[in-house]
Amino acid sequence: MKAVKQSEHLPWLIFISIVGFITIAGYFMVYPQTLYTPGEELFDFGYNLGLAGGLMMLTLLLYPLRKRWRFLENFGFLPTWFKWHMVLGILGPLTILFHSTYHVYIPYIHPTGSINAAVAMYCMLLVSGSGTFGRFFYTKIHHGLYGRQTTVNELKAEMEQSGDVKSVFSFAPNIEKKLEAFRVAEEKYSKTSGLGFGNFIMASLRAWWLSFTLTRELRRIMRAQAKEKQFTAAQRQGMETLFKDYRDKIDAFLGAVRDAAQFHTYERLFSLWHIFHIPLVYMMVFSAFYHVYAVHAY
Repeated sequence: MKAVKQSEHLPWLIFISIVGFITIAGYFMVYPQTLYTPGEELFDFGYNLGLAGGLMMLTLLLYPLRKRWRFLENFGFLPTWFKWHMVLGILGPLTILFHSTYHVYIPYIHPTGSINAAVAMYCMLLVSGSGTFGRFFYTKIHHGLYGRQTTVNELKAEMEQSGDVKSVFSFAPNIEKKLEAFRVAEEKYSKTSGLGFGNFIMASLRAWWLSFTLTRELRRIMRAQAKEKQFTAAQRQGMETLFKDYRDKIDAFLGAVRDAAQFHTYERLFSLWHIFHIPLVYMMVFSAFYHVYAVHAY
């Protein structure tokens, strides 16, 4: 379970890291405007960067249309549209930032430049930044509460095997007891929390602390057993592999319980994010069109 989650997020983290590096390195390359300027001529490199970035930002707006217009339902899968919506939401602002050569109107700091271009840039950066937060909230709720609870139950059943097979942590009953107590407490919180930012934060802190303390307890118990039974070097190596597997089970269970308990708060945060994000998109589109008009008209 944990390995799957890591594999899902790893490409996105790598992509964001590369974009971050290009953004920082690009400042030192293009800010002096020795390579090019934003320009107003049709075949100017800086102008075409702005054109490309603008087209990317327009293209990413097709995603909400894909969700609402029925005749677009047969054009690709929605998750694929969402993925490109996120990618273009990063590459578009990056391209436009290069187009501006990082020269943006900032009162009292960088007072030269176009104010309407600055408004368009700020709206675009806010939309892009808020989109990153929106993606995080979305990943926390897209399986739904039922899916989260199912994951918890599956992990619980995996650790508490029935029949003649002993439970995974039968050699450490205190660990089982603390994991179950955490699940019961967080289920109670999830039913009565409301927006519950205090309990929301405490759920993460409790999960982190339990992960830390139970992992230490697990290692202590396994080392004591190895010493008592006089394990060979090969057996100790196998025990280390088993320890990592047990540790991953603990972390997966704690994470699943935490996410299920925090679901309703994430759901409300996602709703609040929509209220903030959508007006910014309209402001960005309007200011961008006005900027293009102003560039060609004046």
